[in-house]
Amino acid sequence: MKIAVDKNTYHINKDKDKEYIYLFDDETLDELLKLNMHCVYYKKCDYVDINLTDYDIDCIKKAKITDKDYDKITKQNYKYAIIVPNCNNDRGDYKGKSFLRNCIESILNQTYKDFTLIIVDDCSTDTSIETIKSYKDNRIHLIQNKRKRYNGGSRNVGIDYALDNIDFDYFCFLDSDDWWKHNKVLETINNRLFNHDMALIGMELIDKNGVFMTKYHQYDNYEDFFLSDNKVWCTAWARVIKKNKIVYFCENSLMEDRVWSYRQADVINELDKVVNIKEPLYVWNRTNTTNSVSIVRNSYWNASAWCHIGHQLQLLDQLKHKEMIPILKKRIEVCKDKVNHNIYQQY
Repeated sequence: MKIAVDKNTYHINKDKDKEYIYLFDDETLDELLKLNMHCVYYKKCDYVDINLTDYDIDCIKKAKITDKDYDKITKQNYKYAIIVPNCNNDRGDYKGKSFLRNCIESILNQTYKDFTLIIVDDCSTDTSIETIKSYKDNRIHLIQNKRKRYNGGSRNVGIDYALDNIDFDYFCFLDSDDWWKHNKVLETINNRLFNHDMALIGMELIDKNGVFMTKYHQYDNYEDFFLSDNKVWCTAWARVIKKNKIVYFCENSLMEDRVWSYRQADVINELDKVVNIKEPLYVWNRTNTTNSVSIVRNSYWNASAWCHIGHQLQLLDQLKHKEMIPILKKRIEVCKDKVNHNIYQQY
């Protein structure tokens, strides 16, 4: 048996600085009650982290010590709708394959098989369509946009298609020039979800020299989580979202992620409904230097910056967490200043 320390959630002991959690397997209820501390049921537990609000345990089952039927608290096998927007990414060379092929195969090769892959092609003019169709796998659903929708609009097309046509529990997102790090990513996510509204995943950044950064989400409060800034980043691929909690992306903009991340945070009522998986599960490919909207700067990028400010202004009146209104107003002023000084970046 193991003892873990949790600094934030349960206040059982008199010592306010350290809260202890007992990890148990087959102890009787009488034995657990004698411990006078919060207990966590586990199976196949590979490790225990210092802070269970920031980390999680493989196959964790949480239960109060007053609960009697621990067997009812079980891991579930969820179904996933994985949405990949693509435009002209059947290019590049990573380990002998194009970016698009690496993305698709990283999904198809997962050990966890209960998913549907929805690829929304946004008017590609390269060999993307032929490449996608070359995979004879009935889990792949290809949608070809009839007009340009960019990443935000293409993801919305995928969301609508999934909601109308697929039986699933959670949304996942990948960009078509990125990929999942290994073949147990979806298994890892599934083992950590336990009906949370959202999961956050870590990532590796790579360039032509290899991995140059490994990054995880860090947040101490709802404001950190909401802002999607340095502690929590705003990208769609960094989140796994329960079907009934999904919100739509901003369209007609190259800066669709951040306002979406605000809206997505706003539908979360409690932070304990979010699981933060501090493992590098996603590979963010920075070798794609000619087709990545976060690298290429042009007139549409400049227009998108102003569009992004407008989307934030619209959101002010819609926020459920009203305490974030002054925070968002301050953010808008920062964005205005940067745009006026021609500082192009993903806000």
